[in-house]
Formats: sequence, C-alpha cells, structure tokens
Amino acid sequence: MLNNRALFEYSDGFQEWIEFFKFKGDYQRRFAFSTELKEALSAYPHYTICPLPLSEERFGDRGFNQVSACLDAAGVTYFPLLKRKRHDTPQAGKKREERLQLQQPFEMAPDGKKMRASKVLLVDDVYTTGRTLFHAADCLLENGFTTVKSLTFAR
Repeated sequence: MLNNRALFEYSDGFQEWIEFFKFKGDYQRRFAFSTELKEALSAYPHYTICPLPLSEERFGDRGFNQVSACLDAAGVTYFPLLKRKRHDTPQAGKKREERLQLQQPFEMAPDGKKMRASKVLLVDDVYTTGRTLFHAADCLLENGFTTVKSLTFAR
C-alpha cells in the first residue's frame, strides 16, 4: 500500500495556482509553497526524493517539470530515478475509468538503475486516483527499492 501525504486539499485556489503555473507557464509560482514543501520533506530524512517525470514531448511543450521546479525552488536535492516510456494524453483530460486503465508508463532512468537507495519518496503535484503514483512505486519496487512513499502538493 502506498502511503501518500498531501500538502494541501485540492481547492479552487489550488486549481488556480496549478492552471497558471503548469498550463500557462507562470514559472514564478514555483515558489508559492517552498517553505511548506521543505518542511514536509524534512519528515523523510533518509529517503531519496524522486519527482515524477514528464514525457520528453510534455517537457518540450511546457519547458519545465512542475514538480522538479518546486523542489528546486525549495532548495531540495532530488534524483530522477524514473523516466516515461511514452507520451500520453494529459491526466487532467481523462475520466476516472480511463486513469485507472492506464498502463505502466515508467521505466528506470539510466542513472536510476545505478542507484540502490532503499527508501524513495515520490513527489507529484496532484493525487487524483493514485494510479500514476502506484505505477511509479511498482517500477521502483520491481527494481530493488524496498520502501516507497509519496508526497503530493494536493489531493
């Protein structure tokens, strides 16, 4: 079972933040909750922090990974243990049933294969069904990591 902690409840205010930051490219918004993020991550002192990756296409369109940008703004060290195998349509445009049917989108990143940390904390922006986080955790566990938890900005 994946143990997830969310910094905030998904609300109209959070929806507005994510729309401007993630979809309209207001990169300055990455600092919005740096203090809260850094404080929350301090509860995981022996965990390797791993942001969920974007596909190369999505990264190219957006120009940044919203999770990595927030971690950078908070001054947090992280490791890209995973990479996306393929480009999919955005989760935000999918219904619950479509999200739950999502096939494994992740594989180990080349540098991730070399790292053998035992505890990993996955970080993502929004927890909706949890399917993406469960896929990421499965990939890590199948590759020798022993403990995987997650932290999301909102749920």
